Amino acid sequence: MEIRQLRYFLAVANARSFLQAADSLYVSRQAVSKAITQLEDELNVSLFVRTQNGAMMTPAGIYFYPRATALTADFDRLKGEMLEVDRTYRSRIRLYMAFGVYDMFARPLHDYADSHYSEMDLQVHGCLDSDCEVMLADRQADVVLSFSPIANHMLVTTPILETPVKILLPAGHPLCKKENLTREDLAPWPALLYTGGHNACPWWPEETKRADSLSADLSSLFSLLKEGNGYMPIPEAMIPVYADFAERRDCAFLKKPWHLYYSTLTQAYYDALTYNLMGAMEKDIFQK
Repeated sequence: MEIRQLRYFLAVANARSFLQAADSLYVSRQAVSKAITQLEDELNVSLFVRTQNGAMMTPAGIYFYPRATALTADFDRLKGEMLEVDRTYRSRIRLYMAFGVYDMFARPLHDYADSHYSEMDLQVHGCLDSDCEVMLADRQADVVLSFSPIANHMLVTTPILETPVKILLPAGHPLCKKENLTREDLAPWPALLYTGGHNACPWWPEETKRADSLSADLSSLFSLLKEGNGYMPIPEAMIPVYADFAERRDCAFLKKPWHLYYSTLTQAYYDALTYNLMGAMEKDIFQK
């Protein structure tokens, strides 16, 4: 006896028609008829009297009806309970990343989540860097990856990745021919600064000049760069996303590393997550 057979039996009993039952189940009439016949053979009784006008339950069918109803209800209830047990066993981890980080790490993180499905329910989303703290403080995220440390003392912020800042120049820019760039070389050219939603670029410590452009829209800044309107300091991790837009040059004088931070709520809250996501990510993804 299969749950599918019980569902088909109930559909025929309620519709009093094999054809209408098949339509409601989105299967063929032959499939319904075959399932009922197999059920009758297994029970060694006739459940329906088949007529030209439809199907009527036999006394055995009338006796079987409430028990089949109870069995299917119990099955559906058990299925729902098992889903809840699965969610309880698998820690749900909502990870939000600044869009520049998301472009780099979303795919390997999704692959990681698929390969560790039995251990965790990992949900990966992108947001503005400036929204990371809000997502975490409002309990919409369990973990965030951002360019800037989070200031809220209720949150835990730890750097997990650092890399030197790079200078991007448009193809054919005169500075591309220089072996070693200096501050004086860059002074005449406007800087294009990606703020990630902040008032200042997280990896550019100086005050901006009047000719400089600031934007939270990375694509618009790369469009300006491609048109030859300036140069752009940007973390190495972002470069492959827009590698076709500009050539890259190491910046000889900017050696201060750029940090990628991960932040969680206070340790007491994070301990409720039974799987240490960040340790696994650092080992399996960021060090590849």
